[in-house]
Amino acid sequence: MVSRSAVFLVFFFGFLLSANAAPRYLGEEIWYEVESKNFRVITDGDPNAVKTLVADLERYRAVAIKLLDVDPDIPKLTVYAAGDRDTYAGLVGAELADMTNGLFDTSAEGSYALVNLDGRSVEKQLKAREFLFHEYTHFLSYNGNTTHFPYWYSEGFAEFMATMSFPKKGRYELGEIPQERARTLMYAGLMPLDQLLRATVYNTDAEEKADVYASGWLLSHWLMMEGNKAEEFKQFVDDYNDGADPVKSLEKALGMSVDELEQEYVAAFDSGEYEVVSGEVPANFKEITPEVKRLRKREAVNVLANFIAQSGYNLQALDDLITYSYHTGIYSTELAAIKASADLRIGDFPQASHLLASVPRKDRQQPWYLSAHAWLTVNQQATVPNDTRDLRSLKKARDEFDYLVKKEPQNASHWFGLAMAMEMLNYPREEYLSNLEQAYIRAPRELHIAQWLAEELYQQKNAEYFARVAKPLMFELPDEEENKQIKMRLAELQGKPKSS
Repeated sequence: MVSRSAVFLVFFFGFLLSANAAPRYLGEEIWYEVESKNFRVITDGDPNAVKTLVADLERYRAVAIKLLDVDPDIPKLTVYAAGDRDTYAGLVGAELADMTNGLFDTSAEGSYALVNLDGRSVEKQLKAREFLFHEYTHFLSYNGNTTHFPYWYSEGFAEFMATMSFPKKGRYELGEIPQERARTLMYAGLMPLDQLLRATVYNTDAEEKADVYASGWLLSHWLMMEGNKAEEFKQFVDDYNDGADPVKSLEKALGMSVDELEQEYVAAFDSGEYEVVSGEVPANFKEITPEVKRLRKREAVNVLANFIAQSGYNLQALDDLITYSYHTGIYSTELAAIKASADLRIGDFPQASHLLASVPRKDRQQPWYLSAHAWLTVNQQATVPNDTRDLRSLKKARDEFDYLVKKEPQNASHWFGLAMAMEMLNYPREEYLSNLEQAYIRAPRELHIAQWLAEELYQQKNAEYFARVAKPLMFELPDEEENKQIKMRLAELQGKPKSS
């Protein structure tokens, strides 16, 4: 799973609005759904302006997929576009709202992006389109794979792509320096190259993140545009994902010493001029007109509540939505199930059980109820000894998950739950493992899924498959002991034949 802190967007200079402004209920706003073939945007902003953004996103998608050589058959992305900072803070919490203007995350239920359409700068509001292009670059880079990029490149390249513009019909331009990156470089200067190359989300202070974005943009721009090192960089990424030292492997791939690379890096900064490339939008791209629908209050509240429960960013806002829905007479049993799912994530099983018991029987075949109920059962039974588990309840959960994987086969969470229920019911390993693999295929970055699959593969002594699943985990697990265990297991299985 992509670390949320790894995809924080921009840190800005200047005066920031106070995080202590009087809150307002998210449900009080007028919410719209703006939808196209590849995007679904939930927004309380100006729907006509968002229509323009979605049209630009479709155009950007067509170009980026070609440039990045990405499989075009990728899922539709949901974007939550806050009309202003207050709404954004309501979705992500005051702390994240102070530090970011947008973010991307992926989970077993799917991927999503957020953006603050207004920005946070008082003197100059930044372009929402750049935020969305940045986050969608992450989506294209991370979707359906376990490839990891160095922190500086992940953010620097997303910044590089974010400034794509369309000066006239059928054409695009790419390579301009983002305004905020220019400002950071002007006032803070370059981050030392060795420090930049070894930067991670774990060893970078909050004050240094803007430096990583800006210097990462500069180095990415040089690699892609001026150094003509795109192909060599691909070899570096392969070595980096195999666990090679980030500095030594970059030297090897580029055929340059760090000193030589630093000379180019500093020269690019000193020149202050950055090459811009122009190209054609793919000929098969057709301009689209997104559809706009105003959401009813109850529907809007449920959509927002579901996002908050899924992301866990600002659970207080979920309580506020429930209070608002009670006061306005729009409370629904679906909202009860959503709140139960959020309670499950924080381990409050009694409250989740109480909420689900309030759902009338006529609604208990709805996917939103079945998912919450099945996960409640699995979580409860996981906390008791094997010989005292309620097998009848587990069989019901198994059947609920089985129904859900057939109805919503793209949802990795359903496959994961089915595998857990079957494992606790003592199914043969190959049977529950096949469902676990289905979950992994759909969400290879979901940490708990990958960790369990890696453990199963280690027990089977499947060296090749174990290495493929376990190596990416070393980038996601900050715990030194867990990383050490993975390395020991990789060394232990190295050279052993693949199990049949």
